[in-house]
Amino acid sequence: MDARLKFEPAKTRRAFDDIIEQVRDRLQSGDLRPGEKLPSEREFAEQLGVSRNTVREALRMLEISGLVTLKKGHTGGAFVADSTSGAVARGILDGMTLTQYSLSDLTEARIGVESLIIQKVCERATEAEIDALEEVVERTDAIDATTRWRDKMMVHLEFHQKLTDAAHNPILSILNRPLMELTHDLTLRVGPAADDYIIESRYRLLAALRKRDTGAATAELEWYLSKLQSRWIEGTNRTHSAADSV
Repeated sequence: MDARLKFEPAKTRRAFDDIIEQVRDRLQSGDLRPGEKLPSEREFAEQLGVSRNTVREALRMLEISGLVTLKKGHTGGAFVADSTSGAVARGILDGMTLTQYSLSDLTEARIGVESLIIQKVCERATEAEIDALEEVVERTDAIDATTRWRDKMMVHLEFHQKLTDAAHNPILSILNRPLMELTHDLTLRVGPAADDYIIESRYRLLAALRKRDTGAATAELEWYLSKLQSRWIEGTNRTHSAADSV
């Protein structure tokens, strides 16, 4: 072993870490449920044999992680968050942001996740949900991309969210959200396309979904994402060329 490689003596885990782990354990076991109120700071401190400042620090960390909501006032306190899906998706997105990946990696991941989403949409979506998807496409088509590009992109995100919701699987929603945010950021940087191929692709996808044709819907998804990746590459090359000429 390298004599220069030394480790510090292990330290006892901080008390607030233990509080956080206990809350997480009770969430996983179902002893704590969304919306349920946690003990007061005083009760927590008495049960755990720690100071109220330690409890307060642990609750702040739980709030930052999205597991707990802190409310003020006489009816306030610490409550288990009604939904932690946003926090989970944000954590995944943060991890992706710190990871080196290629455009083809992102496209491949989206095809994998969204192919399963489409399969479940074909199996589970109601006609009303598909009608709602068509309404989003119609709204998107009415937005002028040359003057309202960001607005148009936000409605595109709405389409993907509704599509994912129609799969009726909350885990797929959590997994797909960070992929869509990465896609959204990349596409905003590249700018609008000369031809609005997305709308035409959306209508073909809707037709396949109405027929519950998983194969055709998946093929349309793969075509669209391949086209989108080509746009990203072209846009990135244009940006690099412009920077080189300055």
